Amino acid sequence: MVTPVFNEEANLDRYAAEVTATLFAAPGIEARVLFVDDGSRDSSWLKLQALCAASPRFSALRLSRNYGAHLALAAGFDAVGEDADAVAVLACDLQDPVATLLDFVAAWRQGADIAWGQRRTRADEGWKRKASSLLENTLRRHAMPRHSRFTTGSFLLMDARVLACLKQFREHSRVTFALVAWTGFNQAVVPYDRQARLAGKSGWKFGQMLNTAYDVLIGFSPLPAKLMTGIGVGMCALSLAMTAYLLLVWALSRVQPGWTGVMVTILLCFGVLFMMVGVMAEYLHRIFIEAKNRPLYFVADGAGADAPAGARREHG
Repeated sequence: MVTPVFNEEANLDRYAAEVTATLFAAPGIEARVLFVDDGSRDSSWLKLQALCAASPRFSALRLSRNYGAHLALAAGFDAVGEDADAVAVLACDLQDPVATLLDFVAAWRQGADIAWGQRRTRADEGWKRKASSLLENTLRRHAMPRHSRFTTGSFLLMDARVLACLKQFREHSRVTFALVAWTGFNQAVVPYDRQARLAGKSGWKFGQMLNTAYDVLIGFSPLPAKLMTGIGVGMCALSLAMTAYLLLVWALSRVQPGWTGVMVTILLCFGVLFMMVGVMAEYLHRIFIEAKNRPLYFVADGAGADAPAGARREHG
């Protein structure tokens, strides 16, 4: 299991206790946890080192800086050993219950390559519930593969062969659930009740939600390009109609001063033009970033028996 961590010192002890009592104690499951410290500024890394020293089932990586949750997950996926049959993602705040992972395993054993956690209820603010529903419906209609059973969250379990496919994605603008959904395979949905966060502050703000929707639409959907084309065709048709009208007025009557109409038309056309240029610039920027082929992340330190040998820093 992979768990990203960013300034979660208040949640780590409870996380370790619940995972140990629920997941590690479950019969027939040999579970291990790989934490990925995404450049935390608090004492999270010290607590992770202590957890790894106390139990061989815990291991951890510390990234060289804060790269974002999705790149932290990429680092964790890359570090998962080849002996793993499946890998799950569980957030450190435990809003997604540990017990639901047992249902994921049951769905996986019944043949699902991907088990998605679907929020039946959630103890979040009203705007978050509505925005999340709108985001999921938009992406389902315009971005994600047809008949995919994805949910807009990274609470999931995937088979080792799905993980092998996921590791082939090396793009920088990543949304984990979108990449997993894009792989296809046999998918199952496990409903659960999302809990309230008991400690710390959530990094999932309205801006991050909009950014996620933006990244998925830009990265997976032809909708932005088609929208620009549609607006361009519409503006062209409007311009032709306006030209015909002006010629008709010029031919049949005296031309009256029309400064306001001219300025409104110019402003409208230039506004639409600059909007299109902005969307094109987004595509060009992403192409530029991918063409540079920079590393996705750097690992600064490691802890625990399962941490890659090259990640462990010797302290003396």
